[in-house]
Amino acid sequence: MSERRPFREVKLQWLEQLSCDARMSDSAKCVALHIITRYVNGHTEEAWPSYQTIADAIGKSVKTIQRAIHDLELGGWFDVVRGNGSRVSTRYRPSEASILLACEAREKTDKIVTLHPQKGGQNCPKRRSKMSGKGGQNCHPNLENLNNKKINGREGAPPLVERRRAIPALFVAEHETEKLDRWREWFIEMELPALEQVAKKEQRGEKDGFIFPCYYPPNSDDDDERSQSWLEYFRFRAELVRRQEIQPSRLAS
Repeated sequence: MSERRPFREVKLQWLEQLSCDARMSDSAKCVALHIITRYVNGHTEEAWPSYQTIADAIGKSVKTIQRAIHDLELGGWFDVVRGNGSRVSTRYRPSEASILLACEAREKTDKIVTLHPQKGGQNCPKRRSKMSGKGGQNCHPNLENLNNKKINGREGAPPLVERRRAIPALFVAEHETEKLDRWREWFIEMELPALEQVAKKEQRGEKDGFIFPCYYPPNSDDDDERSQSWLEYFRFRAELVRRQEIQPSRLAS
């Protein structure tokens, strides 16, 4: 015989067995479900809602609730201790016999052992086809797609991808010769093309000028990340000019 467990541990099995009892009406099952899930105390295993409370909750009449409780008591699902209607409430408790049946069902459930594979992942049947030793599907190449592919750059060179960095954009007008001369010297020292070929040209108001990351170039002995990013930026623009992919006067920043 199965060990008697607390009702809270076999509540699901109890409700499952009640739902399969053909003797009980739908109203009786509905009333029992509401009492068990809503009012039964997990420790005392008792509930004491009034007929009117249950009727209001499930939308039935009081007489329907009384008949349902009577059927559940006769069917052996509830032990009912009726009150006097004033100070002592009617108490409902799942019967010992029904709890023991639920314990037996729970014990059978606990004995079910789930089989797990020795290794994780999904078990798939082995490949039976001898057409290919590799996985996947063998498809013929689509000649139309191959013909539509275009090669960027000269002689099949891969397209140049710009590395976007947070480079400031400061305007230096052409009449600011001191700043431009300093930048020209830096371009020569870094072995870059002429300033007019690499720097982005722009017009603000009525003044023509160029866009630089700062008003003056970094010192030649500077090796910080900011100076390296400026150098990479102008080298990239110089490479674009060399490949003649865009016009120097329209180089994007």
